[in-house]
Amino acid sequence: MKWYEIEAQKIHSNVPSDKEINISAGFGPTGLPHIGTLCEIIRTNFLKKSLEKLGRKVHFHLISDDLDPFRKIPLNLPNQGLLKEFLGKSINQVPDPFQMKNSFSEMVEDKLVEHINRYNIDCNLVQNSISYQSGEYNAEILNFLHNYEVVNNICKESVGPLRNRTYSIFMPISPTSGRVIEHINLIDIDSDTGEITYIIPADEIINKPGSEYGIELKDFYSTEILNEPITTSVLDGNCKLQWKADWAMRLLARDIRFEMHGEDLTSSANIAIKIATSLEREAPRLYKYGLFLDDNYKKISKSKGNGFSLEKSMDLLTDKALINYLEKKPKRNSKFHVNLSPRLNDLALTKNELSVSYTKAQRILSASQPHNLQSAIEFLRRYSFSMSNEAIKYSYNYFLETKSTSKSPKLKLSEKEKKFVGLLSFCLEEISAEKTQDINLYLTVHDCYKNTFDKHSKEHPWEIIYKSLFNNNYGSRLSTWLEISGYNEFIRRLKDSVEMSETTFIKELDLDKASSDEETKIASKLTYTTEYIRPNYLEAISFDLVKEKCLKLALALKNKRDEIIQSVSSYQCRNVTDDEISRSLDLLLNIQENQEYFKLKVQGVTSFLPLNQPIYATVCFGFIPSLMSKDTCIRPPTAMHSHYQKLIKAIDFTYFSNSLSISFEDKESFISKRIQVTDAVIFTGTPENALKVRKHFRKKTLFILNGAGHNPLVISKDANIDQAVESAMRVVLYNQGQDCAGPNSILIHQDSYSIFRQKLVNELEKIKNKVGLYDDPDNIVGPNSDVDHSIKLATIFKQYREYCTYGGEINIINGLIRPTIFEKPLSLGGNYKEFFAPIFFLQEYRCDEELESYFSQPQYSKNAMYISLFGSSDYINNEINENIHLKDSILINTDLHLVERGTTPYGGQGIAASCIYFNGEVIKGNTLPQRDIYNHLVLNT
Repeated sequence: MKWYEIEAQKIHSNVPSDKEINISAGFGPTGLPHIGTLCEIIRTNFLKKSLEKLGRKVHFHLISDDLDPFRKIPLNLPNQGLLKEFLGKSINQVPDPFQMKNSFSEMVEDKLVEHINRYNIDCNLVQNSISYQSGEYNAEILNFLHNYEVVNNICKESVGPLRNRTYSIFMPISPTSGRVIEHINLIDIDSDTGEITYIIPADEIINKPGSEYGIELKDFYSTEILNEPITTSVLDGNCKLQWKADWAMRLLARDIRFEMHGEDLTSSANIAIKIATSLEREAPRLYKYGLFLDDNYKKISKSKGNGFSLEKSMDLLTDKALINYLEKKPKRNSKFHVNLSPRLNDLALTKNELSVSYTKAQRILSASQPHNLQSAIEFLRRYSFSMSNEAIKYSYNYFLETKSTSKSPKLKLSEKEKKFVGLLSFCLEEISAEKTQDINLYLTVHDCYKNTFDKHSKEHPWEIIYKSLFNNNYGSRLSTWLEISGYNEFIRRLKDSVEMSETTFIKELDLDKASSDEETKIASKLTYTTEYIRPNYLEAISFDLVKEKCLKLALALKNKRDEIIQSVSSYQCRNVTDDEISRSLDLLLNIQENQEYFKLKVQGVTSFLPLNQPIYATVCFGFIPSLMSKDTCIRPPTAMHSHYQKLIKAIDFTYFSNSLSISFEDKESFISKRIQVTDAVIFTGTPENALKVRKHFRKKTLFILNGAGHNPLVISKDANIDQAVESAMRVVLYNQGQDCAGPNSILIHQDSYSIFRQKLVNELEKIKNKVGLYDDPDNIVGPNSDVDHSIKLATIFKQYREYCTYGGEINIINGLIRPTIFEKPLSLGGNYKEFFAPIFFLQEYRCDEELESYFSQPQYSKNAMYISLFGSSDYINNEINENIHLKDSILINTDLHLVERGTTPYGGQGIAASCIYFNGEVIKGNTLPQRDIYNHLVLNT
């Protein structure tokens, strides 16, 4: 039995024979319907037919959730500007971007119904807005209101602490703006009258969809009444239920027995069942199916428009192909995208139709590149079996689709090749203007080739012609292609290929210019805007008190050095902890160097610590900011929690500053509690992870990003090799390479390369017995603090194994990565990958021109931080672009590990290395929390 026949038997057995059966499918009309929606409907119809074969009366309801808010604009629709002003309103109030229907939802529904009718599916389209407004749902909504506490808590459990702050299953629809109000605080319920009283908390911060920053509700709901009680009915469409509650409500209201859902909605389906159970109602059968994936294994999305659109499915798939595909077991995730069309069509062929092969037709058309349907027919009928007009139509549609969306780059012609093709097209045009039959293609090609290339040239004329015709080095037999396509098409393609090659070159130039223009938009120095409203700084800072607190912490670090080292001995090597304490002491005992920044206290600082250097990071990003604020809270990364808790038993940093606290909550709960009290965020990590945090805070919150830099070492031909090797050992092996100061590449002049490498290997051999687990206090290279990182690194080692000349050992059980040398000449491409491991990536260069090519790549500039130059280089000293490196980021005969101090700015010009986000500006450059808090939040405010 097929899956839907089994399901039908179950329902048939559970529902009394005299009772009609309701089944449903639901969709949100928020974007053009995709194939996944249609497939769910077709599959549900399989069940309907099976139940009807069992003699049951079945009602199939197709629910359009058109009262849901319009949260974001799909990228694949026209008139984006028209739609923008309707964000937040119910979808049935949003205009049709094609301006053909009364509303956006009606447009989507109409397109979907058109395809449903093609498959003769008998279902009843239900618009949720009408069911709400007509009172059809009133009885069930009142039931939810009577049981508000239970139902709301079930739903709240699934949304997390940030969303919990303004969550209610009831979303009032504003009588003034028509917006669906998703963020409220419910303050009273009258279940007898069906009314609720709520407020919109003006100062609450939410993450606006698609925004890089959090937004206050007073801005998000700027036209609504804020901070005042509002009473409204939940009946007759005055409120919409949040969708998880809405799903449960409509299932119960219609006595639905079966509905399908994607695997990604499993948790929501469980909530719907839990709600039904809590209300002592029979839960429907919610059947999970696997996701439809595009060719990149990503879920098909209406808003992204990836995968199949319904229009494409009609053009590319036979009805049999789709039905055949959907009848199979649906519980697995399955790829379902345009490129599968020929194979799916072939799989649906009957024995009598096996002479027709869509896959073969695709190969023929791909090779012959027909210019119209008629030529496609001729190619297929010449090379293939007899194909029906319908089969040819699907094959030709597939050819056009894949041709227009091809990701293959256009093959560029060299200047000589362009000259040859141009001359050939000109000569053929001259001849064909008189008589086509007079063309001797071989002689014409030979003459044009002789006039363009010398006799020693390696270019092959026919390969150039194939490249021009088919954007490939092969294709259909040329004589056959000319017979079908004709010389006029041949000449047109030759001329187009020359123009295309020129256009490709021009577009590349424009792209570079666009990148350059974008770079100039980023502020390169401290920028102050008038948008920021100064908080109420009431308390002046006593610098004497600052020095006193710093001295007390410094003394404690000195006195408890052994205890501190022991507390983190299972997390890092002794030499690292010792170094951290020394750096912390330097900052604390020299805080007077930063006295100018300690004037007024800000309200709150929130700090996300890095995965390395817990002591020094706590002092720099926690303790010092706490002396400038009333409330500073730091959160160590989850992977460090158990180790950090041991650390604070050895030395409790909060004892030395009463405004400092430490949180071990999950990240979302931590952010939820900090967004209202935070003036500045200090974040260490990647820009991608920074964005995940930044989007919850106000735009006017100072956000200091400490990222990761490339920090290459450059060893020139006149370098002191011993000094350079000592530096390389220091910066690469420190904390087993888990440091943003570590170099991605060590660039060595060819005259210095051999001796540098030999001395480096000699030094590594000397410390082989100091590589191991943390239980040996003499070890200077230990396991990676994130054991899983070693697994990722193993994949990278495999990728680079041809360049590995020393080491290369990884223990994925304990995370130990032994010092390793990779050697790859710079002429084969620079390394810009961050390893966070004890890896020496040696790259031999021949001259300054090769250095310039390394530093001028876009992959470098994003993470540009410091250069350690040993010896001299005219390019680095005098010519390197200041947008990439300012003079103070070029270190001469020293390295970052030796010059970095907690009282001086740290970072580079790359926005992924270090930058500041403030009032919507991205300010690239180095950071120093005490300076940045003063400059942006205290000075000039």
